Amino acid sequence: MLTILLIMAMIGQGQSWDSLGTSFITIFPENIAFYYPLSPVNALNITAVLPDTVVEVFISGQLPYTYTLLEGQPLTVTFSVGIEEYQFGEISQTVRISSTKNIVVQSISKKGDSVQTNVIQPWKNLGTVYTIPLLNYSQMINTFYQSARNISKRYNSFRLVIINGEDLINNVKIVKRSIEEIYTLSPFTALQLQTDGTETKIYSDYRVAVMLTHPCVETDECRCNMVLNQLYPDVQEDSRFVVPSIPNTSKFWLHVTSSVETSASGGDLESSTVDAYSSKLLSLPSLQLGSQFIHISNPASFRLVSPGIIIEPISQYRFSGCYLVTVSSTDAKALIIAETYYRDSVYIDNDLLLSTEWSTIANSVYSSVLVSFDDTHVIWHPSTKIGVYVFEKSTNVYGGPAISLSAKPDPSGCAVVPPEFDIIVTPQTWPESHQYCKLISDELFSPSNEDAQAEMADILNNEGMNERLWIGVRRSLMTLDWYRQKGKSSHNLTYTWWGTGEPGDAAKGMCASVFPNPSMDFLWETTNCCTKLKSICYTRAQYFTISKETAKHSNA
Repeated sequence: MLTILLIMAMIGQGQSWDSLGTSFITIFPENIAFYYPLSPVNALNITAVLPDTVVEVFISGQLPYTYTLLEGQPLTVTFSVGIEEYQFGEISQTVRISSTKNIVVQSISKKGDSVQTNVIQPWKNLGTVYTIPLLNYSQMINTFYQSARNISKRYNSFRLVIINGEDLINNVKIVKRSIEEIYTLSPFTALQLQTDGTETKIYSDYRVAVMLTHPCVETDECRCNMVLNQLYPDVQEDSRFVVPSIPNTSKFWLHVTSSVETSASGGDLESSTVDAYSSKLLSLPSLQLGSQFIHISNPASFRLVSPGIIIEPISQYRFSGCYLVTVSSTDAKALIIAETYYRDSVYIDNDLLLSTEWSTIANSVYSSVLVSFDDTHVIWHPSTKIGVYVFEKSTNVYGGPAISLSAKPDPSGCAVVPPEFDIIVTPQTWPESHQYCKLISDELFSPSNEDAQAEMADILNNEGMNERLWIGVRRSLMTLDWYRQKGKSSHNLTYTWWGTGEPGDAAKGMCASVFPNPSMDFLWETTNCCTKLKSICYTRAQYFTISKETAKHSNA
């Protein structure tokens, strides 16, 4: 039996990107909003995408928490004050999340009005090679001073956090200019270092998560946002970005770091060249008026910086078909980016987004729109990939990319489990094939439209199939009319792809097979049902549904 998952290749990279997974690891860095006379709050938001999902949360390798979630049910896990990690060196107090089925995970840290949210990337999105942004502290702090008051020099440096994502001893090499430092991390532990802005690369034997954290960037009104940025591994870097306009923020800079000479252009960005193993902070003076399309000549480490916030933009190839948007304030907004030609087909939950506020993005095929939000929603497109950011503003703006649930667009909604073809190589009769497919999947496959037929033909060609195979099409014993058999139910045959002279009469056969005709698009032909042929089983996609029931848990 050959199994083929129908996952669309990402733009220009041949990869699939979403935030679903069954294994996650993170830490909660110290949030130094020291002038708040309140205790810090650190929590995880976990959402299951399939029913009966068992979630386990480990702290320092111990398992204090297990929960079974419904499909679409969000879980809030609130931790004790001691979960914040301020010490340097190797850290054993990591938070690891595992599940029996796919989930998505978001972390929240706050103290008073100091808030930071972060989409925790699953193990599959981690890597072994990272380019570290070269942080020009004096330039960044001076830049912040120009647009914010009361910035404490005591807290003007960043921390580098490396988390071992494996249950193995992991050797990690940090390159600082021409100097290399080697650290050995125990299973599922972390390393927190004070950075001096000279780190350029991280190499590890096994997968790691890498974060840059600024304990506190004070802004106006004597308030503070902790800045946390989970980096993407080098294999996920790209060169084309739609940089989002952030509501109620007027000062923006692009922070670009590259290991090779790179030029940046687009929008109202002054064309600039970034030397190899260096970085630049480039101003985007009109970003508050609308999103901008930026192109850099080589894949690079690339983020949007503003006082109190760092956002790693969604690169063009990481656009997805479906996003989960979770908000906690009443004045939150989602920024949606879609191809201009298809922008009127964006859905929010089960309803079309009806808006006249779309703005085209210069020198690109995209448009963007800002939508007010509350509660939890799904934003998706039936035929093309989109980008979605979420921003909340109680006092200060915070947020970033929404949670990607599915890389591939689907006309029926947010498909969190893609459809699957199984080619059964053991010859069977049509009734035997039909029963076997019901046993291992949903149905003996029957193309219902031109796209489904083409998709099937592509898969059969890729697998080198050069013989006939059963499909789920046959005649009625009563009327001799053709119909599609889908599992236990039958459907009228509204689409056909018969070969020349087909379909034949009942004497030729009561069932249908496909065969590799000269154009290899696998036309249909009438076949005796007792003939033993290979067959094509099909498992339908599973779609995400939001549950309004919320599970909450607090760790003492």
